[in-house]
Amino acid sequence: MKNLAHPISYSFNLNQGARTADFHGWEMPTFYSSIIEEHRVVRNHFGIFDVSHMGRWWVVGQSAQEFLDYLTTNDLTNLKNFKAVYTLLLNEEGGIIDDLIIYKFNPEKFLVVNNAGNHKAVTDWFLHHKQNYQVDLHDISSSIGQIAVQGPQAQTILDQLLGIDKLKYFSFTEIIYAGENIIISATGYTGEKGYELYAKSEVLMYIWNKLISNHNGLPCGLGARDLLRLEAGYCLHGNDISPLTTPFEAGLDWVCKLNKTNFIGKSKCQNKTKNLVGLLFEGKTKIIPRSHMPILLKDQKLGEITSGNFSPYLERGIALAYLDLGFDVDFVELKIRDNTYVAQITAPWFYRNIKND
Repeated sequence: MKNLAHPISYSFNLNQGARTADFHGWEMPTFYSSIIEEHRVVRNHFGIFDVSHMGRWWVVGQSAQEFLDYLTTNDLTNLKNFKAVYTLLLNEEGGIIDDLIIYKFNPEKFLVVNNAGNHKAVTDWFLHHKQNYQVDLHDISSSIGQIAVQGPQAQTILDQLLGIDKLKYFSFTEIIYAGENIIISATGYTGEKGYELYAKSEVLMYIWNKLISNHNGLPCGLGARDLLRLEAGYCLHGNDISPLTTPFEAGLDWVCKLNKTNFIGKSKCQNKTKNLVGLLFEGKTKIIPRSHMPILLKDQKLGEITSGNFSPYLERGIALAYLDLGFDVDFVELKIRDNTYVAQITAPWFYRNIKND
C-alpha cells in the first residue's frame, strides 16, 4: 500500500485486524467484523466511527462570519451561537466544490468541517478569497481528531460516560474531560441520532476504548457508514454531488438562502439539467444497483445511478440517481445481464430517525 495518512484509530485497527483501504489518501477501515453487523448495531444500539480523515478548520477574526457567509450558501448571520449548519461551497458556475458543516461559536469564531477528498480544493478556495477579509484560517486537521458515536443508544451511553445533557439536532457544546477540551455536536451521517466529538487524538481514543470495553460499543468502518448514509439519502461528494452538479439539481435548494445579499454561485445555483431522485426496487430481490448504471424505460435511457446498494433495513435494493429533465415517470428499469428490475421513483431518502424529542 502506498504511503497513506493514518486516522487516529490506526494502531487499534492494526490490532483488530480491520480490513482497510485507500480512501482519498487515507488508510481507512472499511469494516472490522462485517458491514452488515456494523450497520445493524448502528440502527439498533450504537456504533463508533473514526472520521478523523475529515478536514477541520478554525475560521476566526473580525470578518469570519462575513467571509464564510459569502463563500457558502446557508445563512450564518441568523444562526445562533452553539448551533451548526449544513451548507455548500460553490464555484462561480453554481457547482458544488464541497458540502460542509459549520459550527458557530460566535460571529468571530467558527469550526468548519469539510470532506477528506476535497481538502485541497477547499484550502485553495479559502486562501484565494480570504485576502479581502480580516480573517485567520487555521487548518487543525492534524491536531484535532474527530469520532462519531451514532445510534439510538448514543445519547444514553455518552451521558453515562461524559455526563452530557441531551443536545438538540445540530446543536453543540464544549466540556472538559480528563483535563482536555471536547466539542460535542448532535450531528452525523447515518440517519440516526448521534454525536460527533472533536478533541486531541489521545482523548478521543481513550473515549473510544471506554465505549468498547465498558459499554459494548462496536467500531464501524466506511462500508457501514456508506450504507447507512445511503439509506438516509445523504449525498456523497464525488458520487451524488460534484462541481458539475448544482444544489437545485441535487435537491439541496433548501440550503441555498437566496434572500442573502450574495454568495458565490448564487446567480447560477438554480440551474438544472437533471433531478436527483430515489429508486426503491420491488420486492425482496437482492439486487445491488451500482453507480453509473443507466436507468431505462423501454430501452430509453433516462439517467443514471450515482449511489446504490442493497438495504438491510428495507430488505431491497435502493439507489440515488439523476433523471434528465423532461421525464415524468413513476417507475424505471435497470438491466443487469439478462435480467430487468423495476424501481419506483421516490424522494431521495429512505430512512431517518433524527427528529428532536
